[in-house]
Amino acid sequence: MKLFSFKAKKIRGYIYSSLKDDKRFSGVKEGSIIQNIDNTPPWIVVDHLLENVLITQWPGKLFEVEIINLSKEKYLNKGLVKDVSYTRTLGVQIIRELSVDNLFGLNGNSISQIIDVTRNISQEEVTYLSNYNIDEAREIYSQAWKKWIRLTGESSPYLEEDHFDTLEILNQNQKNSSPINHGLSIIASHINLRAKEVLGENAVTIDEDGEVNLNSLWAEACERLLHAGMSFESNDLLSPTEKEILLLPWRKVFGK
Repeated sequence: MKLFSFKAKKIRGYIYSSLKDDKRFSGVKEGSIIQNIDNTPPWIVVDHLLENVLITQWPGKLFEVEIINLSKEKYLNKGLVKDVSYTRTLGVQIIRELSVDNLFGLNGNSISQIIDVTRNISQEEVTYLSNYNIDEAREIYSQAWKKWIRLTGESSPYLEEDHFDTLEILNQNQKNSSPINHGLSIIASHINLRAKEVLGENAVTIDEDGEVNLNSLWAEACERLLHAGMSFESNDLLSPTEKEILLLPWRKVFGK
């Protein structure tokens, strides 16, 4: 599909929306039309691939949509780099609502559960999670990344790096940016949001180099949640035993 071939009559894609993001998508159903009648931002952004859909607020809804009147909206997409993975528009028609689990691969339901917990995690649960030793899990997490990178080619510049804290890697040879798409980044961003809700200004510290760091206890809990997320990858990167090691703190604290 050529993105800027405006002779094409129909372009379909995906939109994720929470009520906090855009109330225009509240209560929509199959066939509903959402139209930006003012011809001013915020534009409606349609991602071409499920793997590229970004989530800023959780929970939310995922829709497959069709762009309408694209030929009259050339100006909205001027200046976008070649092969960009989205289209800006003034209006879409809802084709159907999809489960948000589709955003994270074959085990998306389990990853959605982790995000649900992360977004509402308590200080007590954070403390329990941080109590578990994860030295072995750290190495498994890093090796999972290296195995995934090899799927893109042995020449990757990231192959020899440690990946204890990697969330995403952008690679031209793959559609997705991690073994669970944007799932790891979403877990990390939402535990940051939750820490700020619970701890306020004490959620982060600034070191002598001006680097902002998440509260150490919450950072440790985040790492254990990332390990749980990685355990649900669907590329056969991990053995059953390795997955259980990654899942141990998650299972012990939340019984899932």
